[in-house]
Amino acid sequence: MKLLSLPPVAGPFVQSLRSIGYSMESAVADLIDNSISARAGSVEIFTEWRNADPVLAIIDDGYGMTPTEVQKAMQLGTIGPDNERSENDLGRFGMGLKTASFSQCKKLTLISRADSNDDWYGIRWDLDLVERENQWLAQIIKPAECELYLKDVGFEYSKGTAVIWNTFDRALDLTAASAERAYDRRVSALVDHLALTFHRFIRGREGTKKLTLRLNKRLIKGMDPFATRPETSRQASTLLSDETLRLGHCSIKIKAYLLPHPSSMTHSFAQRVSLNGEHHAGQGLYIYRAGRLISSGSWYRLARASEANKLARVQVDFDNNADHLWRIDVRKSRVDLPASLREQLRRVIIQCSKKSSTTFTRRAKMPSLDIEPVWQRVYDRDKEQVHYVLNRSHSALAVMLQSITCGQTRSALVSIIETALPLALIKNDVSATNIKLDQDSEDLFGQGQKLAESLFKAGIDLEIIFNALVHDSNIGLTREQAEKIINKIEVR
Repeated sequence: MKLLSLPPVAGPFVQSLRSIGYSMESAVADLIDNSISARAGSVEIFTEWRNADPVLAIIDDGYGMTPTEVQKAMQLGTIGPDNERSENDLGRFGMGLKTASFSQCKKLTLISRADSNDDWYGIRWDLDLVERENQWLAQIIKPAECELYLKDVGFEYSKGTAVIWNTFDRALDLTAASAERAYDRRVSALVDHLALTFHRFIRGREGTKKLTLRLNKRLIKGMDPFATRPETSRQASTLLSDETLRLGHCSIKIKAYLLPHPSSMTHSFAQRVSLNGEHHAGQGLYIYRAGRLISSGSWYRLARASEANKLARVQVDFDNNADHLWRIDVRKSRVDLPASLREQLRRVIIQCSKKSSTTFTRRAKMPSLDIEPVWQRVYDRDKEQVHYVLNRSHSALAVMLQSITCGQTRSALVSIIETALPLALIKNDVSATNIKLDQDSEDLFGQGQKLAESLFKAGIDLEIIFNALVHDSNIGLTREQAEKIINKIEVR
């Protein structure tokens, strides 16, 4: 049989490579993978807007590369997914440096050296040149020019590697009212993404070199998605299960966690556990490859995302020798659960979900610890239904209801308030990731003050107002705060 060589045409092919689907966050994370594989202890991200011609560089103090290794790193597909890798190698297809960078910009520069006594060696891909010449032509950068590039992005190590992006086109939103502000928002989202993706390296997980990660000299602090490191005197998460499963010659480690109830978390701790403190969006499986987070915030159709499950999180760890089981995509941002693992994971998830749900239902079924709540929860055990009614014996509410002389009008008013309580809307708002309930506001004192003034103007006795402020946890004031409010009213 006669063979025919059909190499890809450079110009059109490079445009296809640019459309694999990287976000700016996943693209930068892919480059940091290379730094970690090179045993870097510090990675610096440098970026500047520069009048709509931004530059972004990933700088590390890792092993560095020889000229031959730089050439190999800039060549497409030099290491296949089936090649044997060291256990700390976060690479996968040998394509990440190029495809991640091409997805965001047209000029990719790689400068490195493995020995401080050697000259810097650099290569640049200019995609305009590739398309114009329709050939895979890269530019070699002279040592003196390399030093200028490194100085421009603040490279301070004696050896290591710098990856520099110029001529952005895909990473900019030119339709935005302010392209610069839009870029700043993407950089801010990048920080959040890296803080979660590499949180175990930033913390210094067992068996890995601790990573210091900075953006424009500002330290990126790792998140704590399993709430294992709470603030002093605060409750940590509960480890529900810890087991190791075998799939062929590969080990899969699974840990199931139950987060502490949100009421026991400080605002700052909740922000470290979940992005923007939204635990509902953070529930699900957290899948790690060699310690690096690949996927999070999904149950992979093994459970339903719900308010009752929002405290449940399951950590799944596998090594890079199990890649063939997970079908990782080139961006290292999506996996397929192995069929043989699904049922075993389902068992763990069901246990974790029940615990999460019980945390809420148990708290709700307990007799209220409030001395005088405005709303009372009524649970029908036979129907397993809940409804809420106004507490007719609440001192302030009782006074106001008695001021309505017509008994039928009084009953009708209470009935319409209880019947029209928008439970579905409240549930949706509590579950939403982009909405903050006004009742969760930090200005509880100000809200309590407005309530007290309204009750006082309605003719309610100050002692009754004081009791209303401190005897219902939904109002959330301490006795000291309530006393301050009452004293202010008395002075008038």
